Parts: sequence; structure tokens; C-alpha cells
Amino acid sequence: MPEYDDFEEIAHCGGQVTINIACDDQGKRSASAGFRHSSPTPASVVGIYALIPQGIAVADFHMAGMGQGSGSQCPQDCFPVFLGSDSHLCWAHQCRRCQGYFRNGNHPAVYPLSCPYCGLRAPAHTFLTPAQQNYLRHYVGMLVQGLDEEMDIGTERELVIDMDAVVRAGTDEPRPDFYYAAETQQTRYRCEKCGEFNDIRGRFGYCASCGYRNNLASLKASFDKLRKNLNGGQITPEDAVRSSVAEFDACCRDITMQLKKRIPMKPGRRTELERFVFHDIESSTMVTLKQAFSIDLLRGLDAELKFIKMMSERRHVFEHNAGVVDDRYIRLSGDSTAREGVLIRETRENAHRLIGGLTKMVENFDTDFHEIFQLTEWPVEFYREGQERIKRRQGQS
Repeated sequence: MPEYDDFEEIAHCGGQVTINIACDDQGKRSASAGFRHSSPTPASVVGIYALIPQGIAVADFHMAGMGQGSGSQCPQDCFPVFLGSDSHLCWAHQCRRCQGYFRNGNHPAVYPLSCPYCGLRAPAHTFLTPAQQNYLRHYVGMLVQGLDEEMDIGTERELVIDMDAVVRAGTDEPRPDFYYAAETQQTRYRCEKCGEFNDIRGRFGYCASCGYRNNLASLKASFDKLRKNLNGGQITPEDAVRSSVAEFDACCRDITMQLKKRIPMKPGRRTELERFVFHDIESSTMVTLKQAFSIDLLRGLDAELKFIKMMSERRHVFEHNAGVVDDRYIRLSGDSTAREGVLIRETRENAHRLIGGLTKMVENFDTDFHEIFQLTEWPVEFYREGQERIKRRQGQS
């Protein structure tokens, strides 16, 4: 995907949407929809059945190849509408529950979308933006008007929504109500599980296609950058310890807030989750997560727990005591070599070891979390099969 700034407008892909109205020898009217595109920009089109005359989206339909049907029966009192992508082959969506706006690389008809922010899983047509809904109403309104107009027997006429003309007009010209563009968000990534492109506000979110949350992947990317800077001398081991624990804490807090939002629970439990801290592995946080949600961050880390505890306390000393050992550190860290008033000289090896332990804890969190909120399997399986085909072709070459 090309690079672009936050909250930048992405133009519509262009093209011309057509409605062909025919009047047969008996005076009976019929209509068919089409789409043509001749601009140099890329374009993708999906199909939505819209209710007549309201123009309300009712269902998505699968776009088959040339000469093939849609694979689904058009619902009664509906008409097929072709919806074009933005000029980067992506789709804008807006969640009906939390009103969150996002983009991704697909508008599927065969599996549901997931809201990156609240996790709502629903058919793609229920995620239309207000501008896309205006387009549907205009499209169906033009159809109704065209069917009502006088026609001679045995004639045809074509109605056109010319998106090319609007795109060429530029952003300074007044836009008709039926035009819809997209807007870039802040974090753009490809999902590790299904390979789909996502563009969301903030940092963490669910993949719109398969529902996999990106916290672990985002944390690993931050940790990789941290390790690189540590090895290159751009940051000190002390700063690496501080930053790694801060990243870990923010990542885990975000996942915890998803538990709070998506699992019914008493108000007292919600308040308890809001107070969770993850920089102390001996706090009640770890116990509550395991008892209440069967989420065990410390699984398989027995040999590392004393070290992680010590480094967490060192983080506190670096953050709040300028790196000088105090009585609190001696009492809580388990560091038998510590002496009060001594400046801690952190090592690069300790910082790397801590990052590895924190990564394992978030991997445990990720695994247990997605046992509760499972993925949409269709895009995951499709992506996996595609990757396997690529590997087989590469092996044969």
C-alpha cells in the first residue's frame, strides 16, 4: 500500500454506474444494473441488494465472473446496486454500534466483517458509511424515477451515475450527495492470520476480516525496534527496560478493556478490571485474570518469574528513583546483590532477556483471549491455503 498521512481523503475509484431500462412490446418495464470503468486508477466493485423505494441495504451478493449469476436470489422489492472501492482498492466502513470508522481491503459477501474497535461481527452491508447510504438512496431513487417516466414501446434508455466526472472535478468543487470518498486513519497493517489490509484509528484493533486482534503483532514490532536501537546504542539498557515494560503494560491494558466491553459482568468486576496493573506480576491482576477468565499470562514462565519480578522493580527504580537502589527495591525485587544507595548499572543482556519474557506473557494473553473471542475461519483458511500454494510453486521452480 502507498504511504499517506493520517485522516487524508482517498478519492473514489471512479467509473460509471448504469441502469438500463427497457420497455418491451407489451409495455412492460424492466431494469438491469451495470458498471464500467476506463480510468487508469485501480477499481473494485461489490454488489448490494437495496430495498425499493427506500434505498436501504438489505444484503450483500457475491460478484461472480463474466456470464455467471450472482449466486443468490434477489430479495423481493430489491434491486442490485454496484458499490465501487476507493482509488487504493480499499473499502470504508462505519460500525453501527460504536460509530467507529475504518478501512480494509474487502467488502465480503461470504463472511461477516468485524469492527476493529468494539468487535461487532455482522454482514458487510451493515457497515456502510453515511455517504455510501446516500449513494444507495440516490441510486434507487434514480431507478424509481426512470421506471416512472414515459417510454415508447420497444425502446431502451440508460441512466448513468458518472463518478469519473466527480473525481475529475477535484476536492475544491461542490460534490453531489451521491458521491462518497474514503478517509485514511492512523494505523495501517496486514493481519497475521488472514493477510488482510486494515486501516484503523489508534493503535490496537481487531482485523476487519477475521477478527484477530493485533496487540501481539504490534507489541512485537515495537520490541523489534527497541532491540535494534538497544544493539545500535541509540538507547541505554535502562531506557530499554523502562520502554519495554511501558509497552507491555499498555498492550495488556488494552486487551483487558476488551474483556470489560465484551463480556457481561457485574459493575464491581468492571471497576476491578479498570484498575489492573501489569508491571507487577505478583499483583492480584494475574490471579484475577486466571480465576475469572482462564487467562494465564505466566504459563510456562516458571524459570523466568524471579527475573521478570526483579526487572519490573528495576523499572520502578529507573522511573522514580533515578536508578538508585532504595529500601523498596531491596524488599520487593529479590535481588540479593542490591545495596541501598547504589546506582544500578543495567546490562544489555538483561534488557533483551526481559523483552523475551514479556513477549511470552503477551503470547499467552493472545492465545487465551482468542479462545474466548474466536476468529472468523473462512478468510483465515483461504489465506492459509493461498500461502501453501505459493510455497508449493516455489518448491517446484
